Amino acid sequence: MTVAVSTVLTNVKTALNDANLVHWTEAELLAWGSEAQTELAKITPDAAVKSTTVQLVAGAKQTKPTGALTILDVRVGGVPATPCDRAALDRFSSGWVSSPTGTTVKHWMDDPDPTIFYVYPAQSASPASAVVTHTYVPDALTAQGNLGVRDIYAAKVEDYILYRAFAKDTEAASAERAVAFRQAFYG
Repeated sequence: MTVAVSTVLTNVKTALNDANLVHWTEAELLAWGSEAQTELAKITPDAAVKSTTVQLVAGAKQTKPTGALTILDVRVGGVPATPCDRAALDRFSSGWVSSPTGTTVKHWMDDPDPTIFYVYPAQSASPASAVVTHTYVPDALTAQGNLGVRDIYAAKVEDYILYRAFAKDTEAASAERAVAFRQAFYG
């Protein structure tokens, strides 16, 4: 994640033919770039990934790391836990949430609540700690900072900014350009 935001802004200003930011403001471009990073984190799991050590709590219900969007992997002591369908586990063993308890994790399950995940078996009073690999929303862009997504997505961030800029523009040809850049971003 070493692409400078200033490089992205320069490329965007060149494409917009607005080097002095007469038509669009830097604040707008930065806000749209931040939106692009959030969208990438949601639709492209490898765009913004990190691993966080989480101290599990007693029971099956756990709290996702702060800012986590989607859990990709859970490991306890280097041993991977497998993702599991909670409804299937409920059908197989209706009391799994409260027993048996242990300090290992065999399975993990996502929850409709975006801040929660579950582990099986439910953790004992001396729970394990887990390394949770997850997607996250990168910090908002600043003109002096670096992109918060992987370098290979810099062009996608530029496409999104250009899409939003041309969507704002009132010239007739800009609508077509906005659609083209939107398709380039999501394509």
